[in-house]
Parts: sequence; C-alpha cells; structure tokens
Amino acid sequence: MNRLFLLACAAVIVLLPACKSYRPVVTEKISDMETGFPGTIAYYALPRTVVVVDVEVQETREIPGPYAEYAETSLGLNDVIFKPSTSYRITGISVSGFAEPDPDQYYYVRFHEDEEKSLYVSLNESGIIYSVNKEPGGYEYHPSHYESRAYHDFGTEVTFNYFMDSILKEQIDTIVEVIPFDTITVSRQTLRRSWVEKSPRQRAQEVAEHILDIREKKLDLISGFQEITYSKEALEYMYREMDNLENDYLDLFTGITSTRKMHYRFVHRPDKEDIVRRHPLFRFSKQEGLLPTNAASGFPATILYDRSSATDKLRDQIGTYSETGRRKPKKGFHYRIPEYADLTVHVGTEKRAEARMLISQFGIVTNMPAGDFQIEFHPATGSIKSIKKLPLEDD
Repeated sequence: MNRLFLLACAAVIVLLPACKSYRPVVTEKISDMETGFPGTIAYYALPRTVVVVDVEVQETREIPGPYAEYAETSLGLNDVIFKPSTSYRITGISVSGFAEPDPDQYYYVRFHEDEEKSLYVSLNESGIIYSVNKEPGGYEYHPSHYESRAYHDFGTEVTFNYFMDSILKEQIDTIVEVIPFDTITVSRQTLRRSWVEKSPRQRAQEVAEHILDIREKKLDLISGFQEITYSKEALEYMYREMDNLENDYLDLFTGITSTRKMHYRFVHRPDKEDIVRRHPLFRFSKQEGLLPTNAASGFPATILYDRSSATDKLRDQIGTYSETGRRKPKKGFHYRIPEYADLTVHVGTEKRAEARMLISQFGIVTNMPAGDFQIEFHPATGSIKSIKKLPLEDD
C-alpha cells in the first residue's frame, strides 16, 4: 500500500512540468481593445481591395490651312478643313486593383511578457500581415502606383509657318515726269523699287506652283528622265523626301489633323453595403473630353459591382458567438475569406469594360482559434495561403 502511494506521487511530480498551462496568442479588433493589458502588444491590418480604372482618351484637332479657300481653284482639292475643331473619343478602358490596409480591420496581438515562447509576425511596410511564425514565401508584393504622364502639344497655326515663303515681293514702278522746256515738252522716266506684301491669293498661287513643280520632278524621277543613273536606294530616298515635301505644302491648303493620347486613372473603394447602385467615375463629352462628375454636360461613366455571394452561406455557418453563460473563447489571428465580383464600366448606356476579380471586403472576416500556428497569408486579399499546427514544446 505504501509502495503504491509513493509511485503515484512520483508520477504527479514528473507530469506537472509537462502540463504547465500555456497562454496562447490572442488577437482582437482595435475597437475592442482592453485598456491596461499588461502584455506586449503589436498591431497588424487586413487588406481591402482598391479598384483602379484606367481610361485612354484620344484627342483629335483639326486646323484649317491658311490657303483653304483657294484649295479648289488652285489645285482642285475638295477634302479640305475650313473650320478648327477638337473632338474626343475613348479608345480604351481597363480595370485592375491593388491592396491597401483596411481602416476598419486593424487588430492587436497580445502575449504575456512572462511567456517563454517566441512569436514571429511578418508585415509589409503598410502593416498588412504576411505570415505568422514563418518566413515569407520568397515573393514580394508590389501594389499598383499612380502614373503621371506629360504630353507635348502638337498642331497649332505656327506649324504652317515653316513651309511658307516670304510674304513680301519686290515691286518696280515706272514714274513718268513731264518737263516743259521752251516750246517742247520732255518726259523723263524713273524706276522706283519697293517691297509690298503679297496678297493671300498670290501666296496660294506660288505654293500651288511649288506643288506642281514637285509632282513633275517626281514623275521625271520614276520615269527615268535623268542623265545620272541612281541606285534603287537613292531613288527611293529622293522620291520619299519629295513626297513628304509635297504633303507639307498640301497641308497649307487641306489643313492639319493632329491626334494625341491622354491617360486618366480613377480609384474606387467598393463597399459591401453599397453595391446595388452605379458609382460615378467621371463624365465624358465628345466635344470637351473627360469632365468631373458634377459637370452639366456629357454622359456619366459609372462602375457597377455584382457579388457572387459565395461567402454568404459560409458566414451563416460560422455565425456569431452567442452568450450562453459560458466563457467567451479567445480568438487567434483574424483573416479574410474574399469573394469574387463582376465589374462593369458603362459610359452612358454603353458597356465599355468588364472584369472579374476578388474583392476582399465583399467576403467575410473570421479568426483562427487561439493556439500556436504557422500561418502564411495572401497579402493581396488577407486570406490564408498555408497553415500548420505547431507542437507544444515541453519545458
């Protein structure tokens, strides 16, 4: 009997250190943070999805030439620009996204100072969680950055000046002076030189003669009417240069059409509680281009979200903890289960872009049980990439 009692006491002494109680790491929302907690505190954030809409707009400017009214009489041209105009059209819309910390999903991590176990939490520079008790998986997540592009202006009235000849011409006048001398009359002629401005019609006629002369030289070149034998490359080069020169002179009659591309970026942060309506991005006018949402003219450009609702049933199954007199369980690391959504961008009534992407805030937020885990997260969505239960270490 005494021997059995001694063996029982020895077993208790051996097992007590192994059964030492372990206080697990606990996370809670910052809004639920308890003041005066004596343990060490760290913070992390779950991401939310930011939708980026990139719009490319082409601006087309038509500038009449200085000799437009003489185009038909001088060269027989009918396709001529007579009035300046500017028009716009959307040439492309693309949808993408990036992650940023969700201001409503910040959490604190607390563990007791006297706890001998170590804790390793990896975050990015904005505080979004990467992993727990594990090195990140050899990748870097780079969120999208805003791009700023500058474009030079092209196609103004001064574009034509390079191809215009002098607007002055030399005018020679003959001045006849009659001088009476006794019974006879003597006339004396004097030549007077002066510079006067050419009329627009005269200048247009000179340019038209230049164009006809260039066409004649091009014909001579391709017909072999020259004394020097040129190589094929030399002939092609000379013909190409004369053709460019002819087109430059023709612009003085037909006018110039110039285009440039402009890029705009719009950022929208979708809200799960406000997805039934179309959200305005900008307004668009063919005469004025992109305009702010409060402009009076143009068609509205909007974005619309259609949730897949795949996580609704999961949310109902997880439910919320109801107080039934039992102690509320401690929560481990929180994470997100994102949800797919279909995005469409309309300009007026026309659909111009669509995409399907994961929206973090359209899903649900839940938590791991308080325990010792090795976790790796998807930093773009805050969902779990891998998880492993770590064995308890014997003291």
